[in-house]
Amino acid sequence: MSVFRALVSRNQLMDTLMNLRGNARACLYTEPLWAVPNTLYISLVAKYMEALGLSAVQIGVVATAFLISQMLMSLLSGVITDKLGRRWATTLMDVFAWCVPLLIWANAQGFAWFLVAAMFNGCFRVTNNAWSLLLTEDADKKLLVNLYALVNVAGLLSGFLSPITSLLVSRYSLVSAMRGLYYFAFFCMVVKVVTLHLNTRETQLGEIRKRELKGKHIFHAFRGSLSVLRNMFSKRPLMLVLGIMSCVLIIRSATDNFWPLLLTGRLGVTEELLPILAGLRSIVMLVCFFVLAPRLRPQTFHKPMRLGFIVLAAVHLMLYLLPKGSGLLVFPGVIAEALALSMLIPLYSSLQMLLMDKTEKARMFGFSLAFCLLLTAPFGAINGLLSKWHLGLPMLLSALLSLLGLYFVSLLKRDFIPHRLDEAQGE
Repeated sequence: MSVFRALVSRNQLMDTLMNLRGNARACLYTEPLWAVPNTLYISLVAKYMEALGLSAVQIGVVATAFLISQMLMSLLSGVITDKLGRRWATTLMDVFAWCVPLLIWANAQGFAWFLVAAMFNGCFRVTNNAWSLLLTEDADKKLLVNLYALVNVAGLLSGFLSPITSLLVSRYSLVSAMRGLYYFAFFCMVVKVVTLHLNTRETQLGEIRKRELKGKHIFHAFRGSLSVLRNMFSKRPLMLVLGIMSCVLIIRSATDNFWPLLLTGRLGVTEELLPILAGLRSIVMLVCFFVLAPRLRPQTFHKPMRLGFIVLAAVHLMLYLLPKGSGLLVFPGVIAEALALSMLIPLYSSLQMLLMDKTEKARMFGFSLAFCLLLTAPFGAINGLLSKWHLGLPMLLSALLSLLGLYFVSLLKRDFIPHRLDEAQGE
């Protein structure tokens, strides 16, 4: 046992995981109940919609509706989180954001079903706000990068299970396999909601905000919102981080919705191979999170983030330029993309959390997400139209957005004052 502990302690990520306490432990230990089922079906969602009769344009409209719903719920997320508290907001909104749409997807018959499910699913921005604060507010701020890396590790573990999805698709029809995966995800989500609620408590700041708003109308919490917004927009480093986040959100939306259509429609990849590729990405990211994440520091963000965007630009340009029937060349691109995302995601998440005001973190977190989603919402429909003209055009747009993200990183490096993050981590 002592040998095991010694080996674990040598890896900062594993050491963090094994020594978690309180809300952070409950949040991270239950996360696989959402992340694993979600990752099992996510690679085939676009093909599932296509199999049920949706066109590329309709898939783009669903993606845009999803982003608009996220934007609206992000605006309300800070208010709901402060009024209900981090714990109850997480519990209630998990039901609306995941349990309800999972049942709709499992029984979907056409475009309208996916549109309604997308609007419900957008509520996850409230639970994302509340859950993130439940995870981090009472935790040691020096552990933020490791905590966000572990959040992603929870989902990436499902990469080892991706052959199950391929077997289900090959043995049954695509539609039947997806319906079964959605029902499985619904069951896991119910278990997660109950377990997380029973093993967490309200954060210290959450209790303060609940007492301040007790007995007051929920819209009372909107008071001072303009001041919070002005404060947010005046923080140039935070706005640049939000620009970086927006670029990555658009790129990942294109990957989720149009990358599978490009691979199966132009590059000759079979549907059964899509979960294998998604699993490969997950496994590479999992390894990178354990090897790279403990070495990442918000104060020295610029080099890994620059490398990440350069790699993303190269990968998506390659996808656009690949000739028909060259699907095997996708494999090195998947590995490179996983490397890039494993650097970008924990860094921009940590920078966002550290650069926000501590006392107004819930509202500023919600407003910052709403701002990102306002920028990204049109791109679902835009990519749908681009895909209609040429299946590779969404990848070309992603390459251009990677270069824009690289430019934002350069501006952020110029404006960056490391000691401010040192002070934030010490709070």
